[in-house]
Amino acid sequence: MISSDMNPMAAGRRGSAILRNAIILASLVISVSVQAAPDPAKRGGSVVNNHEAWKLYEKYVSAWNTTSMEQRLKIANETLSENIEYQTVRHDLCTGRSQVIEDMATFHERFPGGHFEIGDVSSHHNVALLTWVIIQADGKEFARGHDQITVDRNGKISKITTFGPSAKTPD
Repeated sequence: MISSDMNPMAAGRRGSAILRNAIILASLVISVSVQAAPDPAKRGGSVVNNHEAWKLYEKYVSAWNTTSMEQRLKIANETLSENIEYQTVRHDLCTGRSQVIEDMATFHERFPGGHFEIGDVSSHHNVALLTWVIIQADGKEFARGHDQITVDRNGKISKITTFGPSAKTPD
């Protein structure tokens, strides 16, 4: 009897089966890769680069820096989606611009003459992480933290998750 290792017909069938399985596996990997990276436009977002995220956030921060309620409302309407999701260390997730605008007023009560500056930006797809810096009226830095923003297909911020002051050590 000839073993399958020595039988050219059996070896050919086994080679064909291996090749067929490899093709099926490659097709699955490609399919999963395509599914794992959906088009941002299909999920309601828009792709933003660092420059675009910075410019949008810079305009949003200008609402925090103005003492004019009229200007705050105008800028908030231009930069924040109507049903923005907003979450901070102090607030559970809430929806709508009103809490954001209220927090802007609270900032001016706590830090009269203070303002925010932007430290840095990192973005991908429709999400950006930005560093904010609170500068007191005397020009001294008070704190640094981060905002993660999500940008919708209209180019407005649809979600902000604020992280309180950063710690250099996890203590």
